[in-house]
Amino acid sequence: MIMRKHLAGLALTALAAGAGLGAQETRTGDAGFSLVCPLDGLKKITRQTGLAGGFTLELGTTGSVGGGTIPYRLSCSFNDFPGREVDAVQDTLMGVQVAGELLTPLGGSRFTLSTGASLNGWRWDHQEPGFHDTQSIKGVKFGGRLGLDFRVSPRFSVLALLQLTELGTDRQAIYGYNPSWLQVGARYHF
Repeated sequence: MIMRKHLAGLALTALAAGAGLGAQETRTGDAGFSLVCPLDGLKKITRQTGLAGGFTLELGTTGSVGGGTIPYRLSCSFNDFPGREVDAVQDTLMGVQVAGELLTPLGGSRFTLSTGASLNGWRWDHQEPGFHDTQSIKGVKFGGRLGLDFRVSPRFSVLALLQLTELGTDRQAIYGYNPSWLQVGARYHF
């Protein structure tokens, strides 16, 4: 519950900063693809054991507020985390995410630190012998993000991003799930 309150505040602050002040500057767009390395929270759901845990497709826009001094990024992502079958049971998680990030260029380098929050919608697919259930998790779920981008060229960058999100409880409302993952990928800027 405490995590939800902190993430909710972070999400609202980052999204309000980007959405409310975004009209002041010209925006540029980007499209990205990342491979996902599941951390314990996501592994608990999908039963993945290795480094591969799915992928993320993302569209975003960047701009500046405050007279061009505060860069931000707003994005929308599709996340696909396929489950590994264990004892004829398989759970797959798919989600849509809207995120807002504040960008901090690191000195004169081509590195940029990003910190932000996200609003997430999830669909959980559960399969076992004789039973198949797909449920959309009710309500908006919050998340936090921390990343590092490296600008290879004006049109291309690579990134590493840590994501912590909330999902909810299992079908019996016994265990709470908070998927987390590290994603590594690239973005094309247009």
